[in-house]
Order: sequence, then C-alpha cells, then structure tokens
Amino acid sequence: MSTLHIFSKPLNYYSANQLENLILSDDNVLLVGDACFAKKQFRQFADTLLILEQDAQVRAIKLTDNDKAISYEDFVALTLSTNQSITW
Repeated sequence: MSTLHIFSKPLNYYSANQLENLILSDDNVLLVGDACFAKKQFRQFADTLLILEQDAQVRAIKLTDNDKAISYEDFVALTLSTNQSITW
C-alpha cells in the first residue's frame, strides 16, 4: 500500500529537498486549497496529481491530462485505502 501525501499550500512553503526523499514513486499526491495553484511545481513528485475537485473549481484551475479531479467521497475512500496519510 502506498502513502497519501496531502498538500494545502504552494510548494515554496515546504522544503522541496526534504520532500524528494519522502515521496516514493507509488505514493499518491493530493492537492487541496491553495496548493492547487502550484500543481506544475508538484508534478516532480507524481506523474498524476490528484486535485480536490471543488478546490480546483473555486480557484478556476484548469486540469490537464495528468491531473485527476477527485470528490470529497473519493478523498475519504482514498484515505481509507492507503497505508498512511500525511498532511503537510
């Protein structure tokens, strides 16, 4: 099982060097809140970024082919199906 990494702030808020060592290739990266604005920066950690659909809509974020919008229900199911979740 993988880890779910949940980010709510843009990448420059975090130490990217630290994150590179903690996010594995089979982990999921979910962007919520203002982290949605920095989806291009978070791309280095995952081929497909998960983005909370409602947060993307209210921020007028356009999703690309490598983005997957998820609902709150999907968010809950994903949290329950992963080994652990980390909120940054």
